[in-house]
Amino acid sequence: MPLPAGFQPRAAVAYATVVALEVAAAVDAGPSLRAEIEAAAVLAEELVVEWGPDAARESEAKRLALTLDDTVAVVAGAELTAPVAYRWKTQLNENSKLHAFASELPELDHNEVVGWRAARDYGRFAAVFLDDVDTHPRTRARIKLTTELIGADAEEVEVVRSRGSSRTDRVISLVLLGDLLSLYLAVLRGADPVEIDVLHALKARLAEL
Repeated sequence: MPLPAGFQPRAAVAYATVVALEVAAAVDAGPSLRAEIEAAAVLAEELVVEWGPDAARESEAKRLALTLDDTVAVVAGAELTAPVAYRWKTQLNENSKLHAFASELPELDHNEVVGWRAARDYGRFAAVFLDDVDTHPRTRARIKLTTELIGADAEEVEVVRSRGSSRTDRVISLVLLGDLLSLYLAVLRGADPVEIDVLHALKARLAEL
């Protein structure tokens, strides 16, 4: 199953994900999710209208960008949303040219939560928690308690909830929201989301070793 050429890896996540899922189904390594994927594509188109460039300033993606502008985002996920939190982090790094970090519950409640006490000593840190309807009730309780505990130390605290019915819907909704957020932050900063010169320079230097 060939992938379209000319995309940077971060821009080809949808293509790569669909191909991986189709291959898994073809070799009986997993169930066919084709119907879910097609439904998620429809949802994504609807969300692009709701969150995209022509959406109102108050739309979720633009509101988040304005809220997180001039902060260092620490994005936390749990269970289904944990890998999406890492995707948000890397998109903010590459597209927005910003420092950002990813964490996972419940682990962050065993260590990282203590570090928030010093957050304001070092800069403007914002906490973003990615929530999902199927998140375990105890984990959701952790999200609520953690936001309360770090609220005075974080510049901003946001809880972002997935959209859609199926797990595929909900993952895609959060991935799309994070991608749009990273592009809007790039616009606010006057950054080129495509440019990754430092990565090319690093690869060139490594090739010389």
